[in-house]
Amino acid sequence: MESIYVAFQHIGYKRHPSIKNKLIVDEQVKHIVGKIFDMYANGHGSCEIINYLNSNKYLSPNGYRKTGIIQDENKTNYDWNEVTLCNMLKNEVYIGNTVQNKKSVVSYKVHKIRTVEKENQIRVNNTHEAIIDKDTFEKVGCILEKRGTNTKLKYNYLLRGLLYCYHCKRKLQISLKKNSKRNAKSHPYITCSEHKKRGCYPLSINYEKFENHIIYVVKKICQIYADKEIFYSVYEKHQNKTFDIRDGYKKKLEQIDKAISDINNNLDKMYMDKLQGIILEEDYIRVSQKLIFDRTNLTKQKEELEQKLIGTEEKISSKNKTKEEKELDELIENFLKLEQIDKIYLYRIINKIEIDKDKNVYIYFNFSKLNSINENLEEFIKIEELLNEQIRRTG
Repeated sequence: MESIYVAFQHIGYKRHPSIKNKLIVDEQVKHIVGKIFDMYANGHGSCEIINYLNSNKYLSPNGYRKTGIIQDENKTNYDWNEVTLCNMLKNEVYIGNTVQNKKSVVSYKVHKIRTVEKENQIRVNNTHEAIIDKDTFEKVGCILEKRGTNTKLKYNYLLRGLLYCYHCKRKLQISLKKNSKRNAKSHPYITCSEHKKRGCYPLSINYEKFENHIIYVVKKICQIYADKEIFYSVYEKHQNKTFDIRDGYKKKLEQIDKAISDINNNLDKMYMDKLQGIILEEDYIRVSQKLIFDRTNLTKQKEELEQKLIGTEEKISSKNKTKEEKELDELIENFLKLEQIDKIYLYRIINKIEIDKDKNVYIYFNFSKLNSINENLEEFIKIEELLNEQIRRTG
């Protein structure tokens, strides 16, 4: 039987003086935890945060536990490192949850420890006071996921972690390329590394120009959403189209169901005719094989249509998601106020950006309404131009 590996006490918390296994907030170092999460949520990289902690003479969690000192002007040991920092940023203890069975001992003889899969861990929510609010924790988790495991970044590009290859679905890389001219400045380019090994396509796009284009498109979409008069003039029309598409799928599914039912009835009838000697065995086999082939194709069509129907139903139901609308309204309002684009806002707005071999760009947003604008952007812009023209004339 595997034993549970118990992790060490987390910085920011200490054990309750009288209640066993109960954590309480350590007020002495609570602000350090808050500062770390706040910096990371606002786009500061792990190296930058570590430099801040070490330059301000903050002792690492291990140093604080051993010495009881928060800051030491003569500090030579107990420096912060990336492993400690990243483990903190992923730890649900800071939102008040207790997660056990994260690690287990594989063998008592070799004392080998393994990480337990997330779904097999034991999670209990709200077991103690949270230091970090869930919204900040989710933002941090989102950035960690987008950035990947490599946190030592010399250039922290705005779109890093959002770019994917349309064909192989892997993350695209941003790398500096030197100009052939002597002493010329290097420029970042978007590439699909090791594309030959995967049988994918080569890609080389100037990152700076690409970023400017994406920011322009995203801002334009956000501005259209913020202008409700323009937005609803096309969105309602788009919703009506979606209703028509849904009804078309349902009608087609009814036709397929009827065709499959007819085939089954014909097969049953033919089988009885074969048993009664009305048709020959070879004729039964020949015709039944054709009918079964047709039924298989119809079943495949039905499955595809059902998936499309689910997609249209989700688009329609998204209209009623008032919580999502409120979140999006607040997000767009804050985003448009920014003088400089904040990476965390971009991660919350955009899910991913795919680029194909012909350099066509596909932007996927985290909100259905923004995807709707993106799909009908030309139509929205036409409405916007017409309204602006009317304003100029009446003004």
